[in-house]
Amino acid sequence: MGIKEDLERLAGEIGPRGACTQSERAAGDYIKERFEKRGLETTTQEFSCIDTYSYLYIIYVLVAIICGVLSRWFPYYVAPLALVNALLFAFDLETFPLLSKLLPHKPSRNVIGEIPSKGGKINMVVTAHYDSARSGLNFDPKMVSSFKVSFCLMIGSVFAVGILSIANMVLKIVNGDTNIWVWIATLVASAYLLGPLAIFIHREARMDYTPGANDNASGVVTMLALVDKVSEPESNLKGMMFVATGAEEVGTAGMIEFLKANGERIKDALIVNLDNLGKGHLFYIDKEGMLFPHDSDPVLIWLASKVVEKKALDLWRTDYRLLSTDATPALARGYKAMSVMAFDEEGLLPNWHWKTDTIENLSIENIEIARAFLWNLAKAIDLQCL
Repeated sequence: MGIKEDLERLAGEIGPRGACTQSERAAGDYIKERFEKRGLETTTQEFSCIDTYSYLYIIYVLVAIICGVLSRWFPYYVAPLALVNALLFAFDLETFPLLSKLLPHKPSRNVIGEIPSKGGKINMVVTAHYDSARSGLNFDPKMVSSFKVSFCLMIGSVFAVGILSIANMVLKIVNGDTNIWVWIATLVASAYLLGPLAIFIHREARMDYTPGANDNASGVVTMLALVDKVSEPESNLKGMMFVATGAEEVGTAGMIEFLKANGERIKDALIVNLDNLGKGHLFYIDKEGMLFPHDSDPVLIWLASKVVEKKALDLWRTDYRLLSTDATPALARGYKAMSVMAFDEEGLLPNWHWKTDTIENLSIENIEIARAFLWNLAKAIDLQCL
């Protein structure tokens, strides 16, 4: 099998691969078969999770809206609720989900392949999620350029409602009444959240899953191309683990579960995450995170820069502060990780979560460059770990 065949199977024949769907499972079966054919020690990790983040975000914004409206008359009740809502939201943004544990769960799984070392030590972990996203109006090509601003405003509004509600509760305690101007400011923050609320509801009611060619069949086929290379008889690379994660698009659920089960074993490994590599300019990411910035591992950044310089590869260095990747939960938990991604001229992911995310809109050259980068990075990591 080759890059084109893998792409056609995942994003063409199987197509949209929503989290916890039969199509996601079919993609997992295909990846497992590919791992096994190349002689990897292959296992699957079953887990359960939510199958969409929309309902979770609907709860956060709806609670914030209701608290904002009622904060003038019932501050003692709604202010603590608004603050807890904001804190739970912050934990979710930092990939430590709490509220989602109360929502209905469905099965998903990770597919794990390993080229073991003699002592069982893992030097390098390569990850790529294989599910695809449900689209939403905020990813419409006419609106996606403002995604970062609108997303930050949504986060800020949820936090603002919590802070302002607490402020009015304190004023009620001190002065005997709430302040109308603080309440009006709370209403403004609440009013902004009506837009995201409508988008999340519309997303679940009307939008479909994308074919997911770039996001993230491109990352998976790059990983498979690397598997083909490192599993050849002449390759001496050992101590490598390849992880195809499920349910990334609903809150990096697969990666979180992988770290829970394998965290102790890979605590010293270097984790390289592959996401959206098939179109645009390739970058290795030095910082990411939706709420707080998490620096990528400095050793990985240094090795990446040396590989790019030595092999004259067309990769640049940048940060990524939009939605989380599978590297985000690893970095947030203190693991050594770095993402590799590709962006368009506006710094966005091409065809991001939209119906145009098809095989026809990919660059095979991009994937080949990414594979060459990873092969040389894997060799550099192997030398580093000797």
